[in-house]
Order: sequence, then C-alpha cells, then structure tokens
Amino acid sequence: RKIQVRPNLVSQDDQDALWENMEFIDSFATDHAPHTLQEKESEKAPPGFPGLETMLPLLLTAVNEGRLTLEDLEDKMYHNPRRIFGLPEQPDTYIEVDLDQEWRIPDSMTYSKAGWTPFAGLKVKGCLRRVVLRGEVAYVDGQVVVKPGFGQDVRVWSVNNPSTNFKLPPSVKRHVLEDPGRLDLDHLLSPRQRQGSGRGDAHYPSLLPGGGRPFSPLPGAVASAASPVKMDPESTSFQIPLGLEIPSRAGHGLANQHILKAGMFDKDQLNAIFNLSDTFRTCVRKERPIDHILKGKVLANIFYEVSTRTACSFAAAMERLGGKVIYSDETSSSNKKGETIEDSVQVLSSYSDVVVLRHPSPGAVGRAALSCKRPVINAGDGVGEHPTQALLDVYTIREEIGTVNGLTITMVGDLKHGRTVHSLARLLTMYNVNLRYVSPVDLKMPQQVQDFVESQGIQQEEFASLEEAIPETDVLYMTRVQKERFPSPADYQRSLGHYVLTPHLMTKAKRKMAVLHPLPRNAEISTDVDSDPRAAYFRQAENGMYVRMALLALVLGKC
Repeated sequence: RKIQVRPNLVSQDDQDALWENMEFIDSFATDHAPHTLQEKESEKAPPGFPGLETMLPLLLTAVNEGRLTLEDLEDKMYHNPRRIFGLPEQPDTYIEVDLDQEWRIPDSMTYSKAGWTPFAGLKVKGCLRRVVLRGEVAYVDGQVVVKPGFGQDVRVWSVNNPSTNFKLPPSVKRHVLEDPGRLDLDHLLSPRQRQGSGRGDAHYPSLLPGGGRPFSPLPGAVASAASPVKMDPESTSFQIPLGLEIPSRAGHGLANQHILKAGMFDKDQLNAIFNLSDTFRTCVRKERPIDHILKGKVLANIFYEVSTRTACSFAAAMERLGGKVIYSDETSSSNKKGETIEDSVQVLSSYSDVVVLRHPSPGAVGRAALSCKRPVINAGDGVGEHPTQALLDVYTIREEIGTVNGLTITMVGDLKHGRTVHSLARLLTMYNVNLRYVSPVDLKMPQQVQDFVESQGIQQEEFASLEEAIPETDVLYMTRVQKERFPSPADYQRSLGHYVLTPHLMTKAKRKMAVLHPLPRNAEISTDVDSDPRAAYFRQAENGMYVRMALLALVLGKC
C-alpha cells in the first residue's frame, strides 16, 4: 500500500513494457507531496510518494545501466517541459552531476518532510553535485545555500517582461564532474551566514556527529531537525566574505608548492582549481568584492620571453584578488650584466610572495625553483612545458563541452615546439580521451610525450590531413608554427600554410564541438571563423585569468 502509485505497474511485464516504450514518453515528473508513513499505511492511503531528492539519482543509475542516455534526461526533464508549458529560458542555469558515485539511499532524505522513502537501502550510481540557478550557486553537495524565496515563478516572466524571448531551448550545459572533490561551502556564504553556522571556518559541524560532511546525499549526511543551518534572510548566496580569508580546502596540497609540470596534479587538485575558478568567475562578472583575498601579497612577473596573455592574465589575477605585481624582463634585468637566472629569481623572490617565470630554455624554470624560497610557477620554458595553459585548456573544455571524458581531442600544427600541447597531452591522460595529432612530418609531437601518453593507456592517432581528422573531433586545438624556434627563415617558410581552419572546413565538423587556440594566431585560423559559436579561443583566453586567480589563491594558502 505505501508504495502504491498511479497508474499501477504491478507486474514485471508492465515495467518491461514501460522501458521498451520510453521513446514515446515526453517528460518525467515526480510527486512532491510529503505523505508521511502514517498516511501511507492508513486505510485510504493517497497514491504516490516524494521523489524530488531520489528521482535524479535513480535516472542517473538508468543511464549507467544503458537504459537511458544523458540526452534523454535533457529532453524529458528540460527541453520537453519547456516546450509543453511554454516556459522561458533561465540564463546561466545548469546542474553538475557525478555519474560514478555509488551510494545507498538512506531511510529518509535530507529535505523531505515525509520522513521516509520506498527506495531506502537501494544502491544507486550517480548523484547531484551542484545547481547553478540564474548564475547563483543554489545547491552544493547536499546543501541548499540560497535563502528561502530565491526561486521565481518563470510563468509570469512574459507578463512582467513582454520582451521575454521564447526561442527554442538550446542544448543544456551538461557539466559532468570527473571524480569531483568536496567544495568548501564557506566560499558561498556571507559573513553573517558563517556566523549562523556556529563558526566561521567550519563545514557546518552540526550536520554530522564529529563534524565535517561527506559527499551528499550519502547515508548519514542528513541534517538534524534539532540543529538546522541558520541562514540570514538578508544575505545573498555565493559571496566571499569581505575582510575574511577563505578557509583552506583540506588536502589540496598546493599551498607553497612550485607549479612546474602539468603531470604534478591529481584529480582532487584539478577539481579544487576548477571549482575555485568558477567561484572567482562569478564574483568578477557580478562585481562582488574579492580584493581582500591576496591583499598584502606581491607577485614577481619575470619574463625572459615576450608574452601578452600569460603575463597580463597573471597580473590581472593578482590585482583582482587585491595583490600587487612587480615586473622584470630581459630588457630591464641584470641578465644583460651577466647575472644568472638563479640569482635573479632568488633576489626578486625576496621582494615577493610568489614568482611567475618564463624562460626560453627548457628546464630553466625548474632549475631556478631549486634555489628559490618562494613558490615558482612555470609560465613556459622554451619548448618544454606550460602547465597553467594546460589547466585553462582543460577548464575551457569542461565549460564548452560539459565534460572531458569520452572526447576526441585533435591537436594541430607545430606540435614539436608547442609547449602548450606538450603539457595539455600530459594533463589529458587523467581523463578517458582519444588524442589525434595533425602536423607536418618534421613538426610531430615529440616521442617522449607520445611515450608518456601511451604509458597511461590513452589512444593516439596521427593524421596528415585536417580534413580527415575533423569530422570525429570534439575539441580542435589549433596552434601556430613558432617562427622563433626555427634555425632559419627558409625552414620556417616551408612549414607554413599546411593547415588552415576555414568556415568551409568547419562545415565538416560536429555541430557540438569547440575550437581552441592558445594564441597568438597567425594564419592558421581564418578570422571568418571567429563568428562561429564553436570558436572558443577568446573565451579560452578569458578563462585563463580565472584559473590563474584560483591557482594563486591556492598556492598562497588563502583557499
């Protein structure tokens, strides 16, 4: 009686028929009425039971079992309901899920007043990690972080705003987190919200005996009715408290560390960087004050090679967080007087708290770091590595496509000299990807990079033709031929013009894909491609600032 629904699906045949005819179902819905167990066991028990907190995990389990696809969930839970009810699009609204998390549904869910669920004890695979609603983080790992009343009746938007655009819905931003780590909820709260939780540097210890919170909604992560989280009705969500340091994210291990190679990061560290990048991006776009985070800190920007994006984005990142920047380059340093890079870095580090260093010789940044008492961040060492570029590249892939796993990523151009592709290939081995290389014979990906990628079990293919590689490509990573690395102008000229991306060539690409480029570009991407929505290279450059903001805050121990 207590698990009775309408219509009844009393036999296995009924249930099998439902799955077999899933293509004819337009939308999924769930009962939200908090029928208590006492009501359900009465003589006139109402049908149905609450499913708002269990519906998505059950459907994600079906995805893992191959009964549904993520596209099915998008259609039946987003696109079709919008079409059926004529609902407007909510900008900057999406969810992030973990498809791999296995857990058992507890006896009762966190927010339902019913106090029970018929799915108690059921093992499921997949859970909700984060909800972003109109640009605001509304839910993180089992915790609602917006105040009551934040929701809106979107049905009245067209009445209050006659210009509301009822265009057909675009594809949902599907943002699947690979091996996500815990996100510090204190990033999302105002000072008074923190005070309401009992202490300013805790993850709501009242939620669990012994303090701390596991991944929600795992068993046991249910808030006690006797100790609810206090929320200030006047506060707004997703604020970084002015005048207070952000508590450290336990275990990221990046504080006071040199950042020299892309292969140094683990999955938890990547997720710490990317989650914090999301936070800072929202704060910048909403003009929320964050210039207290690195107040009093100084960055030494030392560039022995020219730079636009890396140097300026690091400087902007530091200054947006309240820090200061000092500069040194080859034209102004004592390098002209014979001073070694090790001595220059050691001196400048005594004036600063973190050093960002670029040098034309591979391995030079690592050698300088050996004698530096401050954290050194590799901003590119000749044809060696460029780890922070790889970080922003992977972050951009996640933002553009929604995931990294399962993608075919094609790298094009000067793969021999391109430190960006060397670092990116190494970092991508942490995901389930296929790599494709398109380059002239004398500019192929270095063998040591290919050997490392192969040792990690990642499939690699080489192509001579961009036309052949592009149809199955999810991310096209274009690079320039690096004139400064060639021994003679004639050698450089012979390497030009082999691969040029044009609007005509883009007609052969997938409808959902992304074109990236570390920039600067020369002639390898036609400017006519810039208007293609799949052209993501300028968004990629902007993302570099947010990722470097996050990295600086983590390395300096402020997050």
